[in-house]
Amino acid sequence: MTTYRHSALASAIVRMWRGWTVIVPVVIGSAVLQALLVWPDATPLIDASAIVYAVISATVFLVAYGLVGACALRVSDGRVGWRTAMGILLPNALRYALWALGLLLAFSAALALADALALLVLGLTPFLLLAVLDGQRNPLAANLRTIGRRFWRWLATALIVGSVVVLGTVVFGVTAFFVRGSAASLLVWLVAGLVLAWFTTAWALIYRNANAGEDGSEPAADPALEPEPS
Repeated sequence: MTTYRHSALASAIVRMWRGWTVIVPVVIGSAVLQALLVWPDATPLIDASAIVYAVISATVFLVAYGLVGACALRVSDGRVGWRTAMGILLPNALRYALWALGLLLAFSAALALADALALLVLGLTPFLLLAVLDGQRNPLAANLRTIGRRFWRWLATALIVGSVVVLGTVVFGVTAFFVRGSAASLLVWLVAGLVLAWFTTAWALIYRNANAGEDGSEPAADPALEPEPS
């Protein structure tokens, strides 16, 4: 297993492509679906259809992130394909959905109070859903344990990621001013999807590094989850 040397983010931008056969179709497919949900243009009215669209949008994002996260957990071992990604996601799908819902509620409550508080919630839980996908019995404890074991690595990565998120929000806001409707949605989701895959891979590398065996190796893996052959 090779996680990272000097920078998890630098290693992640290379190793994420070991799962490109999953990540690229997932990012493109989810971006297209998200764009179709606001076609021909976004509707500001809050009605039954808007709620349905919001639920569909959240579900698309949930599935996409689950597949990307599943890939990210295994790219340190080698190439990752659909068999491996689905083998990780499906057994943990229900728990993943419930924990993701809980995280969404916590984020929404924090966002209602202050943007900075919402960012803090995300910054304190970067390993939570990865731990769920990894089958941890107590994902929250695993998340906090990983932060404790790699505190400075987590802090440096969180500050960089947070800065990129803030800057990206401004850039996307300006983009949406000039490019509207489904075209803007498609562009934003494509870029955001690739960036999120990069960040998720970085967090997964830190998570795997922090939870490796004392000799630096991983515990024996389920044969069904072995890396895809080259």
